[in-house]
Amino acid sequence: MRSVPQRIGLCLVVTFGGACATSHSSPGGNGEATADSAASDDSTDGATVVGATGGTGGAGETNIGTTGTAGGAGAAGAQADASPVDVAPEAATTAPIDFSIWQLQLPTGIGTSPTTVAPAGLVAGFSDAYFYREPSGAQMFMDPATGITTSGSQHCRTELREMTPDGKPAAWPSTRTNTMTVSGKILQVGGGASGHVTIGQVFNGTDSIPLCELEYSAKIGGFQLLYEEGKGAGTTIDLAASVALGEPYTFTLALSNGTLTVSVHGKVVLTKTPSAAVAANSFYFKAGNYDQTAIAGSVSTTPYTVVEVDALDVGHR
Repeated sequence: MRSVPQRIGLCLVVTFGGACATSHSSPGGNGEATADSAASDDSTDGATVVGATGGTGGAGETNIGTTGTAGGAGAAGAQADASPVDVAPEAATTAPIDFSIWQLQLPTGIGTSPTTVAPAGLVAGFSDAYFYREPSGAQMFMDPATGITTSGSQHCRTELREMTPDGKPAAWPSTRTNTMTVSGKILQVGGGASGHVTIGQVFNGTDSIPLCELEYSAKIGGFQLLYEEGKGAGTTIDLAASVALGEPYTFTLALSNGTLTVSVHGKVVLTKTPSAAVAANSFYFKAGNYDQTAIAGSVSTTPYTVVEVDALDVGHR
């Protein structure tokens, strides 16, 4: 396994290796119940927010820009990692992700308010110990064993949340063709034999739970899917799609025309049809490193789980 540098500073379709039509693309390299996995809260109330321009934050909020302008009252006590933006030298190379349609959540922040980075901040080249570019151009997502998370989840994360091109939270219907294709590698997984990390989600924004989470499991040495139509009622399905640490993969999650399909390396491995009530909701994609054994606690910069993304494309039509 390659060494990992420590840096301080309704139809659902999942396809691995398959092609999809995309409206936003970037160049890149070629059942058990798990109720807690569903506890995901995207609220940023009182969060540390990083954007492209530094403004003045309100009480309990830090609004950090590329020039590192601090927020107002309540910013004191923020973790050291929620500091002015570090634009890495490699940020000048072509990014594997169209950051204009993503918001980043980090495992830093205050209390139950994790740091988030707006699309403009990502486009400007935001980089820190948890989210950085390799000289090869690959985007790295590092999750520590302990960090800041929301009140709706037990696990800290370094994860992207889909936005619209005009900067609003994405919320699309399952009646359209909606796809997310990711190429990358799992470089390191914490938690020993029980380790598992979510690397992609189709999130049910109406009910504030994931419809599905694509996970890498150390126990099975490959991919599994958490599928959930009701909060706390998720089931985990072994997709029989093996992949070793450091081995390249490509997957596609698609929720299209009321059907869920999962494909790995171009092969469809799972198809599901959500209930009519669930299919009527609004959804969005998430991608990155949401380790399921990392927990809330004091912020660490020691790599626990590391995910590499070489390409990330989404499409809606």
